[in-house]
Amino acid sequence: MIGHPWRRVGALGVLQRHHQHIRTCAPHTARTFGTLTKRNSDALRILFCGSDAFSCASLAALHAEHRRNEELVESIEVMVQPGKRVGRGFTKLPRGTNLIVAVSFGLFVPPRILSSARYGGLNVHPSLLPHLRGPAPIHHAYLRGDPFTGVSLQTLDPRAFDHGTVLAQTPEPGIPIAPGQTFAQLRDELAARGAEMLVQGLRDRVHVPPHEVATGGEGAGGGGLVHAPKMSKADAEVRWAEWRAEDWRRRMSVFGAAWTRCAVAAAAGQEKKRVLFTKGGAADAVAGREEEEERTIRVFEEGAADGGREVRVRVDEASGTCYVEDAEGAWVAVERAKLEGEREKDAAAALRTLFRDVA
Repeated sequence: MIGHPWRRVGALGVLQRHHQHIRTCAPHTARTFGTLTKRNSDALRILFCGSDAFSCASLAALHAEHRRNEELVESIEVMVQPGKRVGRGFTKLPRGTNLIVAVSFGLFVPPRILSSARYGGLNVHPSLLPHLRGPAPIHHAYLRGDPFTGVSLQTLDPRAFDHGTVLAQTPEPGIPIAPGQTFAQLRDELAARGAEMLVQGLRDRVHVPPHEVATGGEGAGGGGLVHAPKMSKADAEVRWAEWRAEDWRRRMSVFGAAWTRCAVAAAAGQEKKRVLFTKGGAADAVAGREEEEERTIRVFEEGAADGGREVRVRVDEASGTCYVEDAEGAWVAVERAKLEGEREKDAAAALRTLFRDVA
């Protein structure tokens, strides 16, 4: 039987529920090996483990390959994580499973389960391994401003995440991260590239041992390797002394919002309230008040000096947009915001009670 923390569902059901996230896999050249001498493989009875939109592209590609060539992919069973973890865990494989494919699953597949499948397990990882090992490689590549990234097809290691044998990888220098590209666009592109690499790898029988290591795999392009730990709400807190307008754009693209704490007038003097900036980005021009009519807001960062810092603000009353100063003296346009305890409003209305006269 299957333990409760993994919920077993049909492949078609998953694809129907997440069809908006599935893209046709774009062709590209990947480094795959073991293709000159065709290896023999049993028809694959795959257990697919996934948890999000990134996973769905690989599942869609596997399902299409199953319909095209049942001699290669005989069947697919799907496991997803439920909203609440209960039970004792992953206890047994579905009968007949001979390959586990985990894509953005987030949970470790135990060694005894891997060893129960004849061909072990494969994983699609959206980075040029060993660079950006960890659960959030797309987030970190995007926020770091890396010019290139890529995808890797690796075996599932029985001891640690992202330490398997790299069987295929995007050729150097990798897939470019275009200026102005959104996080969702990058995620979907890498999902499609990874899905195509996975299916091509199965066609090339890279899952059949002995495994051949892909050439390259230096990952960081000669630079130091970086880990990609899970991100949290703390990563969306505005770092007023560091963030440039482009940092604002990237963070808001990844998290959907940025936040800070601001001083608000209160009966006892002042109190700190959280402010969410929910829509905004770099400003090409400032249509707000003249310099002598600027206002400021007092902001507080986690771990910074208790007194906070003053940040300059200009307001465009016609549009309700506020322009806040970034770390380099440029302007960031904030169109929508939400003060703690209140509803979301245009930024001018949401921040008005925070404004202070310029000293």
